Amino acid sequence: MSGKQVRVKRQPMIEGTPADEFIERNADPVWLQQNGMYELIPDDYYD
Repeated sequence: MSGKQVRVKRQPMIEGTPADEFIERNADPVWLQQNGMYELIPDDYYD
């Protein structure tokens, strides 16, 4: 704008995948619980 640089916001990436998707695929249930991401813990973990 008016000859100035504009920062383009980009989604955080880890190894080429979005950070949220990377965490869903690779995090173990203990890490998810420690970080308060209870909704991502698989249902069969508590069996």
